[in-house]
Amino acid sequence: MGELARLFPTEIAADGSKAKLLKYAVVKVPRSVYAAIPGRNKYRPSQETPIPNFSLCGCYTSQKYLGSMEGAILAGKLAAEVISDRAAGQPTKGIKPVMDDVIAKCKTFEPKEPAGLKGSDDFAITFGAGDVMGSKGEKELAVNDPAQMEEPTGVAEPAMA
Repeated sequence: MGELARLFPTEIAADGSKAKLLKYAVVKVPRSVYAAIPGRNKYRPSQETPIPNFSLCGCYTSQKYLGSMEGAILAGKLAAEVISDRAAGQPTKGIKPVMDDVIAKCKTFEPKEPAGLKGSDDFAITFGAGDVMGSKGEKELAVNDPAQMEEPTGVAEPAMA
């Protein structure tokens, strides 16, 4: 709360006299960020595309913060620059060329089953869009990835209003 009070002094006070934390959850997602291997950026598309009125953004596009929220935000800013430059009739930074070796690899690519993403038929490996893990899922997760079931240590209790 101290950091939030420092960043938002008019809304949050460290002594709890202003906005108060009513509810919180600690979300731990091990292995949620992939390994950034040198040379992979050539596989990432630029925000500008050859299709009129179509731009790309997201952490998968060419930008410096790979696979993160920061990357997604920066990609959104870069896509907005492409859109505004095109709307103003100004030159853009250009479309990133696709490397010849990437094209050659695509011609011989054979899809493979994803490693490490298998669960039983009735157990989702990832959760989202309001999905809640049931007791059966908790048991399977405790067997497959017990680190996610550990209680956090060194975390201050939330302030309750």
